[in-house]
Amino acid sequence: MKKIFHCLFFIVAFASCSTAIVSVSEKQFPSISLINHFEYFKGEHEFKQLGTAFLLKYKNDTFAITAKHILAFIKPDSSKNLTLENYVKVWTMSPLNKENEIVIVDKLLNEHKNESLKAETLYEKDWLAFSIKANRANVIPLEFREKPLVQGEKLYVIGWTRNMKEGDQRVYEFEFYKTKGTHHLMKKLIIPEKMGGLSGGPVVDEEGKLVGIVSVSEFNLFAMENLLAPVGTADLKAFLDNYLKK
Repeated sequence: MKKIFHCLFFIVAFASCSTAIVSVSEKQFPSISLINHFEYFKGEHEFKQLGTAFLLKYKNDTFAITAKHILAFIKPDSSKNLTLENYVKVWTMSPLNKENEIVIVDKLLNEHKNESLKAETLYEKDWLAFSIKANRANVIPLEFREKPLVQGEKLYVIGWTRNMKEGDQRVYEFEFYKTKGTHHLMKKLIIPEKMGGLSGGPVVDEEGKLVGIVSVSEFNLFAMENLLAPVGTADLKAFLDNYLKK
């Protein structure tokens, strides 16, 4: 009986996860997304670029935002802590294939030299916030959405996956399911074949307001689906409020 249950569970779960259309949404947004590029102090490194990013306008300032867990990939095991010190020399962002339209980041605002990138809490506040040294990119900074999300409303992820080498930003469709802890759970509607590379990318509503940052996925037993679980913006907003008060 147990074996039958497990087989049925797998079949249902697989079918649920396969209902999304592998394509690109017809929804259009102005140029928003950026790709992360890294220049290191020394040595050869696997990643010269990784993950998606965007600009965020808040109050009278503009910040560069991406996912924190990107650092866990680009840094060696011997130095997996939340700092760029003595490792990343220059961090830039640009639209894909438009590396002349660059954003040069300045200070990592949520740097914490004692925070381990190996910790179980890595994804709870899965964002990096940078001040900006120079902005030559023709992208629109996003703004926070103020009203709460409503179950069933459409949300959009904007950016490029890792295997994409050219072209304008892609838009993918999701449906808000519920908020769980620091993350929003979203059902997949129109998605790429593979999600890798969208980490750090913006999740926006119909009006282009920021509601989350691409982080992880989670299988939800009740919904019987593998849901995208971007980190919400509440902690980021609170952090920026405190930063701007200083």
